[in-house]
Amino acid sequence: MTFVDSLLGSGVFVMFLAVVVGMAFGRIDFGRGIKFGVAGPLFAGLVLGHFGFTVPSAYSGLTLALFVAAVGLIAAHEIEGTVKTYGLNFVAISVLMPTIAVILTYVWTVLVFPDASTGLIMGSFSGALTSSPGLGSAVEALPEAAAQQYQIGHSVGYVIGVLIIVMFQQLYPKLSGMDLDDEKRRFSEKVSDIAEEETDVETVAFSVLGFALVLAVGSVLGSVPIPLGPIGVITLGTTGGVLITALVLGYLGTVGPVTMRMETTILSEIRAFTLAMFLAVVGIDAGSGLVDTIAEYGVEIVVTAGVNSVAAIVVGLVVTRFVWEMDWIHAAGGITGGHTDTKGLAAAIDATGADEVAAGYGNTYPFALLAMVIYAKILVAVVPL
Repeated sequence: MTFVDSLLGSGVFVMFLAVVVGMAFGRIDFGRGIKFGVAGPLFAGLVLGHFGFTVPSAYSGLTLALFVAAVGLIAAHEIEGTVKTYGLNFVAISVLMPTIAVILTYVWTVLVFPDASTGLIMGSFSGALTSSPGLGSAVEALPEAAAQQYQIGHSVGYVIGVLIIVMFQQLYPKLSGMDLDDEKRRFSEKVSDIAEEETDVETVAFSVLGFALVLAVGSVLGSVPIPLGPIGVITLGTTGGVLITALVLGYLGTVGPVTMRMETTILSEIRAFTLAMFLAVVGIDAGSGLVDTIAEYGVEIVVTAGVNSVAAIVVGLVVTRFVWEMDWIHAAGGITGGHTDTKGLAAAIDATGADEVAAGYGNTYPFALLAMVIYAKILVAVVPL
């Protein structure tokens, strides 16, 4: 094996190549201050993945866990104010957004594309809202042939859903002329009226023990099976387990002798670094075979997944911003949580410069995950195969 072959076969090199190229691309200004920002590594990864570059599958879970842990610890001090201010609103969003997507999917399969593969179109439901638990819920209830088609639809829809939510979070604040400083001020006013001062909790620069504790406990929590009777069993997964653990332990401040409050500046650097790695890995994984799959199975999946994702986002946007008049920090978190997409959370944090977006996401995500699992079962039951 030559030196070049060895280098190109190195997962570490390929991942950081996507990070370097993607971050450089993300800095390009396309006018009016519009930049791809942290989405750059995602697109660089898609290109590398398309041309056959790969990284070990374990990279995705590891980089995601590190990113989510940092985000949760930063946002922990705002979680009480967010829950008490908009807790029930986030629950409503977590049900409303998947409801729109599942209704549209039913329309696609029965009315718009009745001659297309039913399993393929159905897969765009869980794919568009990037819900792996939704995929698992549907697949276990389908015959083998239909389950395979569903998985293909989910895979293509997943990439489309990721791209849409990431670009929405990156571009919407700029295209709408949003004053992010004013949005952050509104957010602070909302939560500061409720959040209690906790000056007696020590803050350290960084605690390796505390950070590792979040990852360990979160991994366990994310793996705990949650029985739902006839619906089946779900888990919170890495995203839900680590994020909820980070929010709770960060809010408590200490666990025995271990200090969980760490300097935001250090956590933010960890968050930015691990975020770039995570999105690069997502892109590399998704880029493999994407073009060929779309060419083979047609544009129906792209259309259905794209419309499902956009419709859910638009409904979330209208309700949070124009009905409830939420500040954008809370609204962005709720929309990404309802979309069950960590990549969207990453993009929202990058675009707003506010890690507190994670507080709204953490409130919404678990309920949206549950809604996706239930709706996937219902969809399989009501759509004729």
